[in-house]
Amino acid sequence: MVAGFLAGAILAGGVGTFAVQEIQEAIEASQPRAAAPVLDGDQIAQQLHLAHDGIRVDWEADPPIADGGLDEGHRVTRAPGVLMVDTLTLRGMGVGTGMVLSQDGLAVTNYHVVEDSSEVTVTVADTGRRYTAVVLGRDSRHDVAVLQLEEAGGLTTVSIDEQMPRRGDLTAAVGNGGGQGYLTAVTGEVTGLDRSIMAGSEIPDDYSRLTGLIETEADVVPGYSGGPLVNDDGQVVGVTTAASRGETAREVDGYAIPITVALGVVDQVLSGEETETVSIGVDGALGIMVSTVDGAARIEEVTEGSAAEKLGLRAGDTVLRVDGEEVVSSKELADLVNDRNAGDTVTVEWRTSDGEPRQGQAVLQEAVVN
Repeated sequence: MVAGFLAGAILAGGVGTFAVQEIQEAIEASQPRAAAPVLDGDQIAQQLHLAHDGIRVDWEADPPIADGGLDEGHRVTRAPGVLMVDTLTLRGMGVGTGMVLSQDGLAVTNYHVVEDSSEVTVTVADTGRRYTAVVLGRDSRHDVAVLQLEEAGGLTTVSIDEQMPRRGDLTAAVGNGGGQGYLTAVTGEVTGLDRSIMAGSEIPDDYSRLTGLIETEADVVPGYSGGPLVNDDGQVVGVTTAASRGETAREVDGYAIPITVALGVVDQVLSGEETETVSIGVDGALGIMVSTVDGAARIEEVTEGSAAEKLGLRAGDTVLRVDGEEVVSSKELADLVNDRNAGDTVTVEWRTSDGEPRQGQAVLQEAVVN
């Protein structure tokens, strides 16, 4: 298993990739043969593959950037259906990339791009138009989030090829590298399929195991997360999610979630059926800020009027279990609570700051973050 990093960063961006051809011949080959059909949100999960099958995409890109900056890919001047994603979280501002799936504003990105965000804003790369986005649902295991752009209509969608690429196929990833405010594209051959990695983020001890990934030689950088990986027809085959570095800074492998997996999450969210990993709507919240101290989840702050305050939790207390499941870190506690919905009742076991054991039930409130 490979160790890598999630292709996204606070203040620098979630990584996103929309593949474009590196060579001019490939870019010219992806000129439009027909206008891409569009779908309403309630049709997208069942009919997206039919609507986009065989449609080529109009891509345009400039020569590679070679100024020694973070992202030395091609600057992309036309990228149908690609979004630049901006988020506001407790840790600061984050950026990433996303894709439009329907004319009325259904979109997809990585969950780690919007995780813990209180605000999500997207910019359509080709038009510059900005929209507020609502997170309809997310799958933490596959790192996929489904968005709805508010008051959107008449949007251009990405073109999708549900056939898995093969080893040696040329692909490209497009994204808002480093949060620079414009798209660039990096290219590389497919070097592996069904890959697994352990990916870390900017949060200490925050690692996720991602499986079933497409591995490419594309030099993915922070800001590309949630963007499309495309084939030599300009059609999306994956969602960029992570990268790994070799012995030198220039040795980079990019990893993408197969687009079929992402569309499966979209289908699940639109169906309204939650699973162990797919969460729909607003998460539940206790109303506490927690840090990991000596292998435990210690409460740093309790929100006034929150479920935690009503339960009797105080700053300095340590959460031990939620519904009988042991808690050994702030991330573990967050995952346990986020898997529940607002209105759910949970049993919390904790130790007070002076060492006294406590137990009680709390009704979760609506989370103010995604």
